[in-house]
Amino acid sequence: MTKRYLRARQPEQKEERKQHLLDVSRDLIDKESDLSLLSLNEIARSAKMAKANIYRYFESREALLLDLLWDEWQVWFKDFQKDWPKVPRNKKSFDHLIKTMAISIAKRDLLCNLTTALPSVIEKNLTEKTVREFKYRSIELFGKIAIYLESCSSELKYDAYIIFLQDTVSLIAGIYPFSHPNDVVARVLQDPQLHFFKRDFCAELERYMIPIANALKTKTI
Repeated sequence: MTKRYLRARQPEQKEERKQHLLDVSRDLIDKESDLSLLSLNEIARSAKMAKANIYRYFESREALLLDLLWDEWQVWFKDFQKDWPKVPRNKKSFDHLIKTMAISIAKRDLLCNLTTALPSVIEKNLTEKTVREFKYRSIELFGKIAIYLESCSSELKYDAYIIFLQDTVSLIAGIYPFSHPNDVVARVLQDPQLHFFKRDFCAELERYMIPIANALKTKTI
């Protein structure tokens, strides 16, 4: 029998429904990376919920995507905290720290896809309250990441790491779309004479992140 969700009344039930919607959306985006094709109707069908019920948990499709982005950054940070200690001591240079960050970020297509869509798509249909809360939560998360990075390498101080993280978000938003073109562009770029336009996201991200990080060593914050 197909499971349909009844109205959630207890806080834990509401959180379960909300997480279910996020999980369903994550699966749908994995199958079709074009966020413009993801609709609340499709999410509702896949979640076995009425579309109207989604508004009990999210004010809009974009608010749902914002929460998904928030989850992705937190999961990335938790995993990075697990991965960095595994790096051999003799390789734990500042440049290798930044390289490890670039590699770990590049592995997360959903994180990068949503980060790219943040200013151009996601923030277009949110209330001021939701945007403000997200920005404050982001500052708090960036602060935690900066503290951790400073504990990994004191080459940069806390304030410089904050700027570095802001720059990294901008790099993701700028590089990811060009390194993940749509099907038509991807086919065109198979032409050897157009190889110039093909981009490897991880390599490009690392290429920009390392000099930015090194430049911040001499910058007065």
